[in-house]
Amino acid sequence: MAIAAYLTDVWSATDFGDPELSGYAAKQLHKDTRTGIQTMAGLALAVQLCIVLLAVFRELSPIYLYTSLLFGLLSLHILISVAFVDDIRALQALGMAFLIIGALTITVLAHRSGDLTIGMMAGVVMLLVVIPLVPWALREASIVVGLTYSLLTLSLVSVPGRFAPGSLIILQALVLGAAVVVVVVTARNTHIRKHDIRARFELESAHSAMQLLTLQDHLTGAWNRRFLDVNFDDYAQECAAQKKSVHIAILDIDNFKGINDLFGHQVGDKILIAVADTFVRLLDDQGRLVRLGGDEFLITYCGDDLDDVIETAIATLQQTCVTSDLVGREAVTLSAGIASTGPGRVANLEEMYKRADSALYAAKEHRPAAPAQQTTLTRTGSWKF
Repeated sequence: MAIAAYLTDVWSATDFGDPELSGYAAKQLHKDTRTGIQTMAGLALAVQLCIVLLAVFRELSPIYLYTSLLFGLLSLHILISVAFVDDIRALQALGMAFLIIGALTITVLAHRSGDLTIGMMAGVVMLLVVIPLVPWALREASIVVGLTYSLLTLSLVSVPGRFAPGSLIILQALVLGAAVVVVVVTARNTHIRKHDIRARFELESAHSAMQLLTLQDHLTGAWNRRFLDVNFDDYAQECAAQKKSVHIAILDIDNFKGINDLFGHQVGDKILIAVADTFVRLLDDQGRLVRLGGDEFLITYCGDDLDDVIETAIATLQQTCVTSDLVGREAVTLSAGIASTGPGRVANLEEMYKRADSALYAAKEHRPAAPAQQTTLTRTGSWKF
């Protein structure tokens, strides 16, 4: 049972049974796969250049020269082209095809020369030995080994009497021995690599979760002030690039301390959570909700319908169960100050925050907001739910 589980684990390099982890693994293996194939192609190119030199200076048969030149050009092409391949499956297929063509090249040489030399046998073994350079799993390694072995065996025995039986037996022994080594090494490497990827994924996930905790309010799940300070500039740049207006709204639940004192903090917490959940859902990807502290929230919004979002949120809150605790006893009101920056302009957090805060104060005092400057807008509003 343990062996079956082990084989299942090492069969695929990117199959972890978890889509998120599998996607993470594919990204991690992409660079290693590219490097491995480039290393194989580089080694093959060096070997072919050596054969070309031998063919020239030792006056070998022209078939060695022409075959080595062609395979050397293919190796150079692979070496360069894999740098532009982004799909890991395409990279794997390219590497497998390269090795199969290498085996085919040796087979052609053997048939044209009519002899199966030690150099050719060594070339076949080398093709198999370099397989672990690429982070393939047992599946890919088995395909390459199986196709290489089948190609060589079927091709060399297809013409009876062309090659010495002793040479064929030696080749079979070398290929089978190399195949066993390759399969064992590949399985071990895959097992270690997948264990390492799992560990890194869990570590990075834990780190991301910890970072997320430092950016979120523990009660409501809204973002906190640190998130606002860290991310606002990028958010403003993105909105400006899209030629959209940026809005900041500061929301405050009126007389929240009195609600806590009269009904208890549990009811107060329910109100805060209901407000946060409602706004987060309605803001969607266009805005962010930040809890500044206590009963005060801040909204960053990219678009032109923030007023409608707030109105919809208030209407939604009127239907929530949290208001049932206060029916007939207390009216909850929400005040907001909104500051806006025109389309295409890069918003400044500090400046907008001051204007939105002034607008909120005006809303609470039920008086008009201060006049807007230049093309910016400052608005106030007060809602009951």
